[in-house]
Amino acid sequence: MSLQRLLVGVLTVVTGLLLQVTVLDRLPLPGSAPELLVVVVAAFALTEGPLSGLVTGFGAGLLVDAVSDHQLGRTALALALAGYVTGLIEDDTERSTLLPFAAVALAAVTALGVFVTEGVLLGDSRVSAHAVLVAAFSSVPYAVILTPFVVPVVAGMVRRLDADPLRR
Repeated sequence: MSLQRLLVGVLTVVTGLLLQVTVLDRLPLPGSAPELLVVVVAAFALTEGPLSGLVTGFGAGLLVDAVSDHQLGRTALALALAGYVTGLIEDDTERSTLLPFAAVALAAVTALGVFVTEGVLLGDSRVSAHAVLVAAFSSVPYAVILTPFVVPVVAGMVRRLDADPLRR
């Protein structure tokens, strides 16, 4: 991973977090807010593979945890696992138009599942069946809706930096 790639990753994640906190969390949408960072992590994972997804997800999750009111590390673990699982999908986005949508949906479901499991194990009183259903039926579709706006931009930035991005 080059220094340029690292800087692009950090700037993309910080920009995504700022947009998440200042814009998306304040939108009066039904259910939960769209999770932009899940889509960003999935885009890096699709472009560069599971290692990039894992590292980007962990870093993005730590930033989210720093501005959240729950235990530090919960979102980091959820996004890291979501990035890793998404990175295992072979990148064939030039030929398949549905693959990024399915990959982002998988990342959103994985992140939500890990986060809910952590909440149950840690005794978080905010985790209930109703809250999980509302989050599942709103955050996953919102992430899929954000896919055509985020994944091509992130993939284009990464591919512009490296003529042949490494998939590790």
